[in-house]
Amino acid sequence: MSQKSGSYLQEKLEAVVHRKDKKMTLIFQKEKIKLDDIAEIHFLKNINPAIQKEITMENDELYIVNTIPDSFSFYPQLKANEKERLMSAYQLVQNVRNHTLSRLHPIICPDNIVFDQGLTPHLIHYGVKESLPPYEKDADLLLKETKAAVAALVDRQHTFDDYMKFSETLKLSPLTKDILEAESIDGVGEVLNRFIKEAKKSDSLLMTVSKKKWKLNRYVLLGVSLLLIPALIYSIYSLFFMFPKQERVVAAQESFLLNKYSDVVTELQPYEIDEIPKVTQYQLALSYIINESLTEDQKENVRNTVSLQSDPLYYEYWINIGRGKAKEALETARFLEDRDLILFGLLKYREQVKADGDLDSEERQQELDEIESEIAEYEEEMKALEEEQQSQPAETTEEPQQTEEKKTPEQKPASTDGENSTPPAEADDKKES
Repeated sequence: MSQKSGSYLQEKLEAVVHRKDKKMTLIFQKEKIKLDDIAEIHFLKNINPAIQKEITMENDELYIVNTIPDSFSFYPQLKANEKERLMSAYQLVQNVRNHTLSRLHPIICPDNIVFDQGLTPHLIHYGVKESLPPYEKDADLLLKETKAAVAALVDRQHTFDDYMKFSETLKLSPLTKDILEAESIDGVGEVLNRFIKEAKKSDSLLMTVSKKKWKLNRYVLLGVSLLLIPALIYSIYSLFFMFPKQERVVAAQESFLLNKYSDVVTELQPYEIDEIPKVTQYQLALSYIINESLTEDQKENVRNTVSLQSDPLYYEYWINIGRGKAKEALETARFLEDRDLILFGLLKYREQVKADGDLDSEERQQELDEIESEIAEYEEEMKALEEEQQSQPAETTEEPQQTEEKKTPEQKPASTDGENSTPPAEADDKKES
């Protein structure tokens, strides 16, 4: 890659500068320089052994080929953090301050500086008194170059040329402003020293980790976060849903023990049947049965069929009846194949259809006709079953009867269960008729 024409270094040297890969070649016209013999500048090869120099004269042109080590970097390729740039700039200032060879004149600009792996700056070319430009030492220009080079190194907001030409009009950071306002090389060093201390103080509050470890930690953190999401969701669910539900279940159980059955219904109203524990389903079903418009005998008969050992579908049936979901209760009764529950469910469903304002008269009548037909069918089946049971003769023998009469002469024949226990469905049906 060739150095751009018109760069600060070319203008300063009045020479052609070519840079390709790690070689930088300076070409001087012999007629424009004061050099008489290349032997005058052979000592330049020993100024910095890290940078190899080849000095030749061809066709009235002086060639100085500088070979830069592969481990060195120019300004644009320099990879360093803020503190490292400050320390590298401080070394550059110290190199300028400690330069004592009166015959050599340093040129401080980015094109003439390379950095080794330790970020130590190295100058590529020096002017030689009475031989190579710059021929004389200009302290003011050297200070200006140093401040601009340091500013460009620690703050890449502007270029070296900008700091050289427009420093008074540029918008500067506090660090760059202090550097450019320094009145001496030592002043620049003091500014850098102060900011280096601040950078070290800031670094002491931080922990440096390798990229590999940082990536590992990031993936671990991501994995932990993904694992914590379900726990967080569960915590939110517990806080806003599970705990309040548990409190209501406990309150309902307390109300049940105190025979406050209406409170049991109220506490558990917001929850679906499958969200309620089985024991609490039993308590809720029993509360609905007690609050149902049945006679005491009917309630007692129903309570005898609903216990903690009963099929949970019985709980579901009575809870749906109590909540006004007769259609759902009817489906449950059909699954249980319980005629009494089916008939009672049909009667409840008939009441709900009659009160349903969303149905038009034709739909309502059609639905009622179907219900009435099914009720009549079940009533006929139950009546036939009852007559069949009553028509069966009592299979008794005379001898057992005489023996029984001797033992309990005053005992009367036991009445049949059908005469004393009427299913809720039959009782309601008699009321309807």
